Amino acid sequence: MAKLLVYGSLNLDYVYQMPHFVQPGETLLSLSRQTIAGGKGLNQAVALAKAGGDVYFQGAVGKEDGKLLLDVLKDNHIDDTFVKERDMPSGHTVIQIDPNGQNCILLFGGANHSHTHEEIDQCLSHFGCGDYLVLQNETNDVDYIMAKAADKGLKVCINASPLNDAIYKMPLDRCEYFIVNEIEGSALVGEKEDADPYLILQKLKAKYPQSSFLLTLGSRGSLLSLAHDDKVIACKAFKVQAVDTTAAGDTFLGYFVEQMAAGVEPSLALQRATAASAIAVTRKGAVPSIPSIEEVLAFLEEHESTLVDKL
Repeated sequence: MAKLLVYGSLNLDYVYQMPHFVQPGETLLSLSRQTIAGGKGLNQAVALAKAGGDVYFQGAVGKEDGKLLLDVLKDNHIDDTFVKERDMPSGHTVIQIDPNGQNCILLFGGANHSHTHEEIDQCLSHFGCGDYLVLQNETNDVDYIMAKAADKGLKVCINASPLNDAIYKMPLDRCEYFIVNEIEGSALVGEKEDADPYLILQKLKAKYPQSSFLLTLGSRGSLLSLAHDDKVIACKAFKVQAVDTTAAGDTFLGYFVEQMAAGVEPSLALQRATAASAIAVTRKGAVPSIPSIEEVLAFLEEHESTLVDKL
């Protein structure tokens, strides 16, 4: 069984329910506030674990405020051997949720940006060919671990979020999988945000011919294009009542990667990932919204197939 390593962020999410997003110059009373464990890295690790994966985490938290984050790793049976405690604050976010379940997020890096090359090398020494590395862009030295992991034969999966100049300096041609939304995908190939998603996929494959691409399209669904295969697998999104979309993308990614690592047929892996994210948006919070594999399978039994020839 392949080991799944997440090198990523551990954040305390300060989540505010708002009547609407705060506008420039406006002071607005929130409807409620919660403090929840989150971070793209943690969310994706929990999704990998709940999908059935053997998950390890490399990250860092503050000594004074990191207990909640460490507890979530332990509660979800994620190996935290490579998580460090620092004399600095943990990463955190300020998240606004509007009545439609949409969010906007302010991110503070904190301990997530304190990793050293020596720590990365020591961690990678425990993994080898055929294992998976899941990356986002919320930690330092992503380019370094990407290259080192690829040299060791790990299958590198990149979620190019948040999208900034650092992404373009990474050795992206070493990645096995890109999991990106249409904004990120279009930016990587110099296209407009509203470009045809099939054109975005075509250009991504031309630029990175050794990689596979999973392009998410929000409420329209997703497109999967595997390396060395001209076929595109299209999957519609399930229609559900969204309450909070905070961890939907991370849930989708975690489920998809774990299912592919487990040898599940790609179209079925895509369906299960789509179902998992559909369940997640019907629940509040990030980590608490991520469903178990049993919930996902039950959901799929109750809903019709979402696979289509073309979106």
